[in-house]
Amino acid sequence: MMRFRTHLRDFLRAWVPVALPLLLLLSVLPGVAMAQGTTRCDDDERVRAVSFSGSPAFDDMTLAASILTHEPGILKRLLGIGTAPCLDSLEMRRDALRIAVLHRQAGWFRASVTPDLQQRKDGVRVRFIVIPGPEAKIDTVDVSGLPEAPPGRRPYGQSLLALQGNRFDRTAVDATVIAVLGRLREVGFARAQTPVTKVTIDSATAKVSLGFVFETGSRLRIGEVKVNVQPRKEGDRQRIDSSEVARLVAIDPGDRYSTSEIVDAQRALYRSEAFRLVLLDTLPMQGPGADTLIGLKVSVAEAQTRSARAGVGWATLDCMRVQGRLVDRGFLGVGRRVELTARASKIGVGDPAGFAPSLCAPATRKDPFSEKLNYYLGTSISNSRLFGLPVAPTASVYSERRSEPFAYLRETTIGAMTEVSRQFSPRLVGSAGVQYENGKTTTDPITSCTRFGQCQPEEIILSAFGRGIGIASTSVSYDRTNDVLNPARGWRVRGEQRAGITYSELVSTLRFYRSTIEGATFLRAFKGVLALRVQASGVFAPGADLVDGTPLLPQQERLFAGGQNSVRGFQQNLLGPVVYVVQNVDTMPLPNGDFGVEAKAGAVADRAVPRGGTAMVVGNIEYRRGFRFLAEELQLVTFVDGGSLWETSSHRFSWKDVRYTPGVGIRVVTPLGPFRMDVGYRPYSATAGRALYINPSTTEGDMFYCASPRTDPDADYSDVLSCPATFRPPSGRGFLSKLVFHFGLGHAF
Repeated sequence: MMRFRTHLRDFLRAWVPVALPLLLLLSVLPGVAMAQGTTRCDDDERVRAVSFSGSPAFDDMTLAASILTHEPGILKRLLGIGTAPCLDSLEMRRDALRIAVLHRQAGWFRASVTPDLQQRKDGVRVRFIVIPGPEAKIDTVDVSGLPEAPPGRRPYGQSLLALQGNRFDRTAVDATVIAVLGRLREVGFARAQTPVTKVTIDSATAKVSLGFVFETGSRLRIGEVKVNVQPRKEGDRQRIDSSEVARLVAIDPGDRYSTSEIVDAQRALYRSEAFRLVLLDTLPMQGPGADTLIGLKVSVAEAQTRSARAGVGWATLDCMRVQGRLVDRGFLGVGRRVELTARASKIGVGDPAGFAPSLCAPATRKDPFSEKLNYYLGTSISNSRLFGLPVAPTASVYSERRSEPFAYLRETTIGAMTEVSRQFSPRLVGSAGVQYENGKTTTDPITSCTRFGQCQPEEIILSAFGRGIGIASTSVSYDRTNDVLNPARGWRVRGEQRAGITYSELVSTLRFYRSTIEGATFLRAFKGVLALRVQASGVFAPGADLVDGTPLLPQQERLFAGGQNSVRGFQQNLLGPVVYVVQNVDTMPLPNGDFGVEAKAGAVADRAVPRGGTAMVVGNIEYRRGFRFLAEELQLVTFVDGGSLWETSSHRFSWKDVRYTPGVGIRVVTPLGPFRMDVGYRPYSATAGRALYINPSTTEGDMFYCASPRTDPDADYSDVLSCPATFRPPSGRGFLSKLVFHFGLGHAF
C-alpha cells in the first residue's frame, strides 16, 4: 500500500500541472466550434449527433471537416455544459451536396448523399448516407504537344500515361498535371500552360478517357532582372541597396530560366529575414530575340532587421527553462545575420537555481546530473548564400553546460562550429560542418570506474581536467511527408556521419566514428494514421584501448536508448546495460584475508547508472486516431516500441535481447504542433547488472566495492571490473510501478 501511495503521489506531482491546462484547452476548443452554429431554437431542434455511413474512401473525420453541420462539443455531450447548435435544414442539404461532390471528385461520378434525421425529444441526430455508385476507371490516356525529354530522362508525359487503370480521382489527375508543368518550367519552358483537358465518361461501363493537349512555347533565358525595394514606412529612405538584393537573387541575364532557381532566390531572400514580403514575377521582353527571352522582376518590402525575444517554458527532462535571443539581420549587409543566444534549464532543481524541486518531474529530481543549472551562451553569424551559391554557411562560438539524464554532464569552456547547409529541393536537405570543443565530461563515479577504469580517487580527480574534441560531420534528410509537424502520410529518411578525434596532454589521442540512420513512414489505415520508425546507430573506435571489454570512448559519444522519443516503457537512457549503486550491504571476509561487501537480500538500488553502448536499434509502431465523439482536436494513440543496446566488442545483436514496451497516449492538436502525453508499460523485471558499493569516507585505496550477490562460485568479486552482473533490484508488483509517463510537444518521431 505504501508503494502504491508513493507511485500515486509521483504521478499527481508530474501530471496535475499538465492536466489542468489540457482540460482548459479541451473545454475551449469545442466551444469555439459550437459558437459557429448556435442560434435561438427549441431543444428538439438542436443537433445532438452527426454520423456518416456508406463512404468507400473517406473517414468520419475527413467528412466532418468538409461540412458545416456539427454536433456539440465533448463538454456538452458528457457533462451537459454549453449549448448544442441549432439545425439549419438548408445548410444540411448543402452539406449533403458537399459530400457528394467530394466523392464525385474522387472517382464515384454518380455518388449521391441522403441526410437522415432522427427526431427525439432532446434534439436531432443527423446521419449522412452515402450511395457511391460505380467507381470510374481510367481506360485510355492521350497526351500531345510535349517536347522530347533529354537523353536518359523519362518522357514528360510518362506520369500521365501511368494513370491508365487507376480510379478517376480528379485531385490525383490535377496533381500529376502540375508535376508535368513543373518539370517543363524547370528546364526553361516558362510559358508552358495548363493543358486543354478532355474528359469522356462512359456511364454504362464506368470507363473514362482522358486527353491532354499541351502548349509549351520556346525554351527561355533570362533577359533582364529588375529590382524594386519598398522602404519599411512610406516616406522613409531605402535602407537596402538594390545591388544587395540582386546579390542574394544570384540570377543573371543569359541564365536559363529554371523554377528551382527562382524558388532558391525567393528562399534566400526570405532566409535573410530582412524582408517582410518577397515577390518574384516574370516580364515580357521587347526587341530582337524576345521570343526566347523573359524578364524577371524582384519586389521586396523591407522589414525590421533587429529584434529581441524571450521565452519561459517547462519540460519533463529540463524542468523550468528560459531563453533569450538578440538578432541583427543586417549585420555587415543584407543576408548576413548575427545572433546572440542565452538559455538555461534545470531551473527549480539545478544549483544555484534549485529553489523549487517539487516543480520538476520525479526522474529529474533523482538525476545526479540535474543538480547543476544547464546553460548555453553563444553567438552565431550566418549568411543566406556562399559566394553566390545556394548554400547557407553558419559559424558559432559558444560556452555551455548540458547534461544527459543519468548519463553524463558535459561542460564546454569554449566551443566553435562551422557548418554549411543546402536545400537541394523542397524535400532534400544536406549539411556538413566541423566542430571543436574544449571542456570536460563528468560521469557518475560508477561510470568512471566501470567504463574508464578510473576507480581510485586520484584518478577521478585527474579525469576532471578534461580534453578537447574535434568533430567533422555530415547529414542528409529527405522528407516526403505531407506535414512536418503532424504527418499523416508519406515517408522520410535521415542519415548522419560523424568522425572525431580527442586531444589531451594526459590521455592518449583517440579517433572515433559514429553513424546514424533513421527511416519513418506514415500511412492512412483503419480510419487513422499508422506510423512506423526504425533507427540504427553505431560507434566505432579502431585502435582504442579497451576497458572492461569496451572501447574507451568519450561518454557523450556513446549511445543511449530509452525515453520519450525512443522506447517509452523505459525512463530516459535506462534501456540497456546498467550498473546499480547500493548502500544496504553486509560485510563479509574474502579468501585473501580482506573484507568485501554483498548486497543484502531484497536490497533496493539507490540509483541505476546507464553504461551506454556502441550499437543501437530502435523500432516504433504507433497508431493514432481522432474520435469525433470526444473532440476533433483530440487523438487517441496506441503504440509498441522495441529496442536493444549493446557493446559490439563483446556482444552480438540477438532478438531475445530486444525489449518491447506497449503503451497508450493522447495528442491534442495545437498551432505549435501536437501536445503529447504517453504512458509506456514495461512488462519486464529490472535489468540484472553489477551492484557496487561506494565508500564515501575513502581518500586512499579502493573507493568502490563489488556488492553483487555471490551466486557464481567461479566469479571474481574482488575487482569492480570483473564484478558479475548478478544483482537484480526487486520490481514493484503493482501495476503502476510498471508505468512510465512522458509528455512533450510534437510527436515521438
